[in-house]
Amino acid sequence: MITGGTYPVRELVQSYLDRADFVVAADSGVETALSYGISPDLVTGDFDSLSDESILERFDAGSVRRYERAKDETDTEIALRLAGEAGADHVVLVGGGGGRVDHLLGIASIFERERHPDLWITDASAVRALGDETVEHGAIGETISFLPLGCEPCRMSSSGLRWPLDELTWRRGDAGLSNEFAEQVVRVRMRSGRLLVIRSAGSV
Repeated sequence: MITGGTYPVRELVQSYLDRADFVVAADSGVETALSYGISPDLVTGDFDSLSDESILERFDAGSVRRYERAKDETDTEIALRLAGEAGADHVVLVGGGGGRVDHLLGIASIFERERHPDLWITDASAVRALGDETVEHGAIGETISFLPLGCEPCRMSSSGLRWPLDELTWRRGDAGLSNEFAEQVVRVRMRSGRLLVIRSAGSV
């Protein structure tokens, strides 16, 4: 799934693009897809961010889902819903970085929901939700951040971090920013709640 906003260089997401069975582009995300050399299976949105709407003429009518600008969902939310309706069971969201803060926070808020992307990659960051346990590989000194999701208190244990998370209780509004890899492997296990894990885009 490719949305508007700043996006990673193709090399960072090449493996995901190669394995994708179905590609949905949201609004100006179609321009990103085309810059990657990919023709999306489905293009959707109100297209208010397209630099040139004639781009849509490259697609047959059945591959374009246009929505009014006044709507209850963002273009990214629509694309995620359509991906689910198409049977997607693993969704990687590419793009969505930079730009307006409300758009950035709007995408982050999707991770609070039951249906959310498995991974979100912008030009600068890679984001995923942690509900049970994760093993992250990286270089010593690399930055890794954590934010609690939902209203349930988050308790976790960890290894490999410069500042361990063991026995901490985080509630909504708390954050663990700019932690670091003290070892090349970081393990975080949730005892309750869910976390958002944020790393550099180059870590994917």
